[in-house]
Amino acid sequence: MQATTGKCFVCGASLSKDEMKAHLLGCRGREQGDEPLFLIFVEDDYFPEIYWLALEIPRSATLADLDEYLRHIWVDCCGHYSQFTIGEAVYGRRPNPSPVELVLDEYAHVQPMDVPLEDVLTVGETVQYSYDEVWPSVLRVTPLAAYSGDVPAGGVRLLARNYKPFKPCRVCGKPAEWLYTDAWPQEAYCDEHARQHPAWEKPNAFLPFVNSPRVGLCVYRGPKDESLLFEVYPPDAEA
Repeated sequence: MQATTGKCFVCGASLSKDEMKAHLLGCRGREQGDEPLFLIFVEDDYFPEIYWLALEIPRSATLADLDEYLRHIWVDCCGHYSQFTIGEAVYGRRPNPSPVELVLDEYAHVQPMDVPLEDVLTVGETVQYSYDEVWPSVLRVTPLAAYSGDVPAGGVRLLARNYKPFKPCRVCGKPAEWLYTDAWPQEAYCDEHARQHPAWEKPNAFLPFVNSPRVGLCVYRGPKDESLLFEVYPPDAEA
C-alpha cells in the first residue's frame, strides 16, 4: 500500500502526512480559548506513512484518557492490556485484570496511567504506545505543540486523519472489503468474492478491511462507536 493523504477536520483540506503536521499548527491556531492543550500526532509504528491521525487534548488529561481514546478510535478489540513507554518508565492498563496479572505488573514496575499528560509528555519527543501483548499494535505518539484553546467536546478533539488506503481484491481488483486471515500473507477480497470463498462461514476467518493499524489482527472489526468510523477514500481516488 502507498502512503496515504488525510483530511483536516478543521478546514477540510486534503494533505500528505508531513503537510498536515505543518498545516495544523496554523489551522488550529485560528480558534481562541484559555485551556492548556496538546496537539498530538499519532502514527502506526509499522506503517507510519499509511495510518496516522492528529488530536487535541487538554494537558491536564491523563495517560488513561489518551489510552481510552486510542482504544475507541483505532485498536480495541477484546479489552487487552495497553501501555505507554516513556523513557525508562512503563505505564500500563488492564481493563479487567486478574490477581496474577496485577502481581506480575507490580513486579515489572508497571505504573498506573492516572498521571497527567503535562507531567510526562514533552513537545517534540516521541513515546511508544502498544496494545495487546500477543498480537501487538504499536503506535508512535508525538506532541507537536502546546498552546491554549477551547476545551474539546468529549475531552478529545480529532483534528486530522488518514484517508482509507486502497487495497485491491485479489480476484477482481475492486476495493477490498475483507481480509482472509487464515492465509499468510492475509488475502484481500471484495464483498462478492469473500462470500464465494470456501471459508466464508468459518468464524473470524474473514475480518473487515478497516481504516486502522489494527486491521487483520486478533478479531478487530473497527470502532464500536460508528461516529469514529472514517472509511473514506481520498477525494481524487479512482476507488
